[in-house]
Amino acid sequence: MTDVYIVDYLRIPFGRFGKSLKDVSPVDMSSFLIKEILKRNNLSPDNIEFVVMGHVIRAGTGMNTARHAAIKAGIPYHTDAMNVDMVCASGMTAIITGSQYIKAGSYDLVVAGGMESMSKSPFLIDSRIRWGIKHLVGNEMKIEDSMVHDGLFDPIHNVLMGEIADRIAQKYGAPREELDEIALESHMRANKAWENGLFKDHVLPFPLNKEFSLEKDEGIRPNLNMEKIKNLSYIFTKEGPHTAASSSQLSDGAAIVLIASSKALKKFGLEPKAKVIAHEYVGVPPTEYPLAPIKAVKKILEKSGWSIDKVDFWENNEAFAINSYLMHKLLGIDYEILNVHGGAIAVGHPLGASGARIVGEILNVLEKHGGSRGIASICHGLGGAAAMAVELL
Repeated sequence: MTDVYIVDYLRIPFGRFGKSLKDVSPVDMSSFLIKEILKRNNLSPDNIEFVVMGHVIRAGTGMNTARHAAIKAGIPYHTDAMNVDMVCASGMTAIITGSQYIKAGSYDLVVAGGMESMSKSPFLIDSRIRWGIKHLVGNEMKIEDSMVHDGLFDPIHNVLMGEIADRIAQKYGAPREELDEIALESHMRANKAWENGLFKDHVLPFPLNKEFSLEKDEGIRPNLNMEKIKNLSYIFTKEGPHTAASSSQLSDGAAIVLIASSKALKKFGLEPKAKVIAHEYVGVPPTEYPLAPIKAVKKILEKSGWSIDKVDFWENNEAFAINSYLMHKLLGIDYEILNVHGGAIAVGHPLGASGARIVGEILNVLEKHGGSRGIASICHGLGGAAAMAVELL
């Protein structure tokens, strides 16, 4: 089996829910990135052999959005594409899927990543309306939010993801004060990274019209302080401890990577940034999903032969502040090397895109801060996680 390399990674700035990207199709976000990553690497659309994109809230977005984006980017019709959905892990799942195809020898050059417009999520009407409803007494028809229904809600236990996050935080005794510190630090780190130009080589301004572009992540709050955070109310359970500040933001955005075999590197003269060392999935009970990355990391360490102290930097998706707390408490990972440029609490969490963002970001952190080994991990709803180990070249 051939080795798999990450050649390049790009994303657009993530937009706040209902703000600058609210009218932009996730297809347009992705096609923009595909065009740009081809241009940056002197590749023709004909060179790409497959496209795979994570996308969660698909209702109303059209048929096979990965293929739609590929076609709009100029990828020829004979090159196929597909969507994958593993909720929050979808973007990483797309990269793992592309890597598996390359490793098996099916393809040599693949574009993979994720996209999401939470702002454009439609409302759902009960399917009974299709067949006609004569009476509604005692059986009222509901209009549901597809974003919540398909992305933020556990249908087995009838609870929001945030409620589960609270229950896990309560179980492990996570103090609100520490979770609030994690939240504030996320914003401060992300803002500092932007100020120091640490995103500029892989986060591309996204044109909104002829005059304006979205230049940076829209959810970062540089003026946030602990005084503001500590006065916020709990939003999921009466006991807390999560607030709006210590929860990831609803967002819009897309992120992609270009992955290749050694054959493709030689054929097209590509310089890889990193080698994919290992990847892993793990399932847990749905009510324990914030714990899933812990188990995924342990398995990927076994598979890679690495130890925790030999990993230079870590990215773990901040669905909630409890995610970072658990990585620190249960694995002993120092906060200083975890989510170094901020996490989803500040940057945002477009469900289908976040897994791809953190794969790209772990490479960015390694490049900017002098490391070589990194692990990215992300939990997902209904109990599971994906993780990937990479080594900078």
